[in-house]
Amino acid sequence: MADYAKPIPVPDEATEGFWQAAKEHRLAFQRCQHCGYYFHPPAIVCSNCRAYEPSFAWATVSGRGKVKSWVTYRDALVGGFEADIPWVNVLVELEEQPGLIFLATLADGAGAPLRHGAPVEVTFRDITPDVTLPMFKLR
Repeated sequence: MADYAKPIPVPDEATEGFWQAAKEHRLAFQRCQHCGYYFHPPAIVCSNCRAYEPSFAWATVSGRGKVKSWVTYRDALVGGFEADIPWVNVLVELEEQPGLIFLATLADGAGAPLRHGAPVEVTFRDITPDVTLPMFKLR
């Protein structure tokens, strides 16, 4: 944890459930209690059922999905990332729901044999005693 020099996420009221689950090494998304539709990022109204009285809860998902796209960064752009060059961020569609997309770092690094549709699963990196980052690794 002491070697983490990048910006650290700051949970707020809307994202607190997500970050608490990550701290427990679980991937959780907001889920409509009326129709079961998952959201990320969090929403205030369900765009699926448009329930008159929205109700959401944080629900743990499998953390398994497929790579939809990725980008390899070859410039730090933000301070603290210089030692990581090059690194890869992947857009993952989670198996729970078509269109449930999550963006995260690929733990396997820039040399990984990425392809569209590659199966991945979540892994976690504890960066402070209170903040854990979800990442993905190839399955």
